[in-house]
Amino acid sequence: MGEFLKSVGAACAFVAALAGGVASARDKAPLVLEPTSQWHLDYADDSCRMVRIFGEGDNKSVFLIERYEPGDSFFLLVAGEPLKASRYADAALRFGPGGHEWEGPIQPANFGEYSPAVMANGMFLVTPPGFHKKGKEKDSDLEKEEEEEAQPPDVFGQRISPEQEAVISWLEVRRERRRPVRLELGSMEKPMAAMRQCTDELLTHWGIDLEAHRGLSRAATPATDYTRWVRSSDYPVGLIHQGAQGIVQFRLSVGADGQPTQCHIQKSTRPEGFDKAVCKALMRRARFEPALDADGQPIASYWRNTVHFIMP
Repeated sequence: MGEFLKSVGAACAFVAALAGGVASARDKAPLVLEPTSQWHLDYADDSCRMVRIFGEGDNKSVFLIERYEPGDSFFLLVAGEPLKASRYADAALRFGPGGHEWEGPIQPANFGEYSPAVMANGMFLVTPPGFHKKGKEKDSDLEKEEEEEAQPPDVFGQRISPEQEAVISWLEVRRERRRPVRLELGSMEKPMAAMRQCTDELLTHWGIDLEAHRGLSRAATPATDYTRWVRSSDYPVGLIHQGAQGIVQFRLSVGADGQPTQCHIQKSTRPEGFDKAVCKALMRRARFEPALDADGQPIASYWRNTVHFIMP
């Protein structure tokens, strides 16, 4: 059962050694795809999504980033025929020039008319200061992913400057022995500024004091081991029998006393049974050291994370 469930933080990413096939793709000139649409920003109740289309015909591909709170990290999806590779092939993603790099195993996925899709959680345009890898640990109830951990930000959730974002102008994707694909994004300064405006508005919709949070002396912090709040035993039995898997993005409202007051599902692949299992477990087990404002006074805040329900 320990392999059924994996919990990944908002600033975490899956990391694994690349197979030789991906490395060999570096020697091939990339397929360069120019944008064929404008940026489209979707202001949802619990997330901010930015999408742009690249290439034409058989090379038509989509680039998507999504954020669920203010900060530097985001969920990334790139999908299209040029990314086709063997099932469960490794992938490598690199923003440039001089941006963040990610590599790891990719499970096959589709995104509407676009297939296949490469997805990564906890991505950055630029590697934040203090970003480092933690070693992998395991326990009987929950297998922890290798995590990427960063120092607390100077400004609430943000360490990467607009000047650094402005330099980033492309994303390169490598899969197995396939030809690398490069998306010519253009300067990311204005798109990321629009994304920040959207995530700031999210907090106000949630009833969070945005200005007080910009000056937090401490964010809401788990008081116990958060990797044990949702356990393999919480995997709905009926969904195990169906072989169902799912990803649940959630947010907990946290009171000034450190107690969770409400569980919100921000994004879920469903079935709905996963959503109910996550919230039931979190409201029963989650406990926090409350957020503190600039004067060190406890204030209402939130904490968010992702749960992956994965069959072995």
